[in-house]
Amino acid sequence: MEIIDGATAAFGPYRTSPQPASAVLADIRALGIRVLSDLPAAVLREQIPADIAEAHLSTDAVSPHTGQTMERPGFMAPPRAADTAVAVTMALSILEQPGIHPAGEAMRSLLEAVREELTQISATSIDNWGRGISPVLQSVHLAALTPSLRPSEYVRYRITTETPRRPTRTTRDIEQRARKIPTMFWPPWTIRLAPPEGIHARALAPVLAALLLIPDSRTSLDQAAGLIGDAIDGTEVSRLLQELDDLPQWPDTATALDRLADYLDANSTPIDYGRRRLLDYTGLLPHDRWLEICRRTGTPPGTGRRERIARSQLFQRLSGLPAESVPDDLGGLDSAEFRATSLRFTALQTPELVHALQQEALSFLASHHIHDEPVTWQPPATLLAGLSLPGPDPAHVDLPRLHQLVRERQHPVQHAAQVLGTTVEAIRHVLDEHPAPAPPLTKSTARATGRIRQQARQAIPSERFTRLYLDEHRSLQQIATLAGFSRRVLTDLAKEYGIPLREGPKDYKRRGTVERAWLIEQYVHRRRTLPDLAREAGMSTANMARWAHTHNIPLRPRGGASHQTVLRTADEAEALPVILRKALTGPYARQRLARFLAAQSYPTLTEAAQDLGIHQSALVIQINRLERDLGKALLERAERGRAMKLTPFGEKVIAAISTMQGQIASQP
Repeated sequence: MEIIDGATAAFGPYRTSPQPASAVLADIRALGIRVLSDLPAAVLREQIPADIAEAHLSTDAVSPHTGQTMERPGFMAPPRAADTAVAVTMALSILEQPGIHPAGEAMRSLLEAVREELTQISATSIDNWGRGISPVLQSVHLAALTPSLRPSEYVRYRITTETPRRPTRTTRDIEQRARKIPTMFWPPWTIRLAPPEGIHARALAPVLAALLLIPDSRTSLDQAAGLIGDAIDGTEVSRLLQELDDLPQWPDTATALDRLADYLDANSTPIDYGRRRLLDYTGLLPHDRWLEICRRTGTPPGTGRRERIARSQLFQRLSGLPAESVPDDLGGLDSAEFRATSLRFTALQTPELVHALQQEALSFLASHHIHDEPVTWQPPATLLAGLSLPGPDPAHVDLPRLHQLVRERQHPVQHAAQVLGTTVEAIRHVLDEHPAPAPPLTKSTARATGRIRQQARQAIPSERFTRLYLDEHRSLQQIATLAGFSRRVLTDLAKEYGIPLREGPKDYKRRGTVERAWLIEQYVHRRRTLPDLAREAGMSTANMARWAHTHNIPLRPRGGASHQTVLRTADEAEALPVILRKALTGPYARQRLARFLAAQSYPTLTEAAQDLGIHQSALVIQINRLERDLGKALLERAERGRAMKLTPFGEKVIAAISTMQGQIASQP
């Protein structure tokens, strides 16, 4: 026995966790009492050398008062010194083992002799062994019970760690840990912890998320399932946990969960999944945004299913919830057919599409005032170093070979998984992170997918098209010859840019002179339209537009209000309450204010739009326009479990609108 500084013991299982000498003596005493009070003499003879047993061990029963020494140490000690010597010898034979787990194995024979089955002994029965025993002896006791523990107890007591222990984390600690965990466990971790056969990774992901709340906690399986989003219940967690326990890699799987729980408790993470789970995702990837992304990336938009797949996958990446939980009016997202189509969509993704959807996700977070979080995050894979886990490592997938394979077959993901000797989920994850470049297109496929229009858009952006066609007066055919695209493609591009096409040859002689100061005053400050100014100057609208380009005056987007409407709106704004003046910036401003007033009393914008008889996206756009014009948020959007409500600024705006309406009503 090694004593440090005369007061601390550091030997055997105490070497990694030195204890006061008094605590070690209490451990020896507790073990000795257990030996003398519970073991028959015949069992004791089996535990010590035969010569010692014959010479010293009494065949008589030990003192009937020996058990009282558990409460009163030293009271009614064993009547024979040999009995005491045997008890101490057995206690030291356990406590001198080179670690907690070897000591637990040595203690196991003692416990098995006390009870016919270890299952009759609980993890807390050591509390009756005496006062002042050390945490080391408690850890040894838990290690001794390892074969009889349920899988959840195996995780809860951290049996695979060097020092198993009973839970120490508070309810608040576990709630904080839950906010760091996505409901659908991190894909690369799920892939490593899921067996290739028997348990589908999609079903295992929420189970692993719930299990991560069990180490060092008193949380039940049902409570854990609720904390990570109620995607499953405790019964399902228990069922799949039993299947994991049957795997030969179960101890290393439990070790991975222990390491990850320790990492999350000790480190801050960049994503608050507790908040993400409560966001309102009804406005995620609206139809017009999907079409715009497809146009920019050359992606065929499909007939609706592809858009729903992209939205559901983007929802899972953002919220951490199952993809089938995304708000969707058509349903069927959990069907086998939809999942199979989703798998093929994974192979069809291109780097351009993935990047565009990533930017869309960041814009969605920003719309909910989340500016400091990435779209996704995952714990470091180094936590899994040295472990033998049931699933494959996605990092070992041959990426160039994978990209080659997914462009060759009708079912590319399954084919690639078979050829590369890995799982479908591993291939899906790698393609989500590193999508294959689009294959070269023929002329017909390029035209069908809109890729030619995309190339034309990149070669001739709006500014260049305007300069060539309006400023330099080149014809569409001349521009087509210059850029290498057909006249038909350029005609469609002009419509997309809002550039009016000429009808027949034109006389480009400029009529009259337009001074820059006059044009700025009339067009910029007074906001008169080009046709109105052209009529006043006696020239064509196109000629007036050329003068604007000559003077480097940016043109307003087409489709805006007439100058009479703009001037009338500006005059009306002067009569409004100060807080509303910035909101009256164009036509339909009063409609936006009225709809905001009507919508603010509903729990969600979706319900407000339904009662008002308008599309939800139209109402959202109008509210967003008001917030942008006024410079502050008006509403705190609805989140899971919490209805929409006004911000303090929104309450002021509502009061101002009511005042304005009262003034209008009182006018004769």
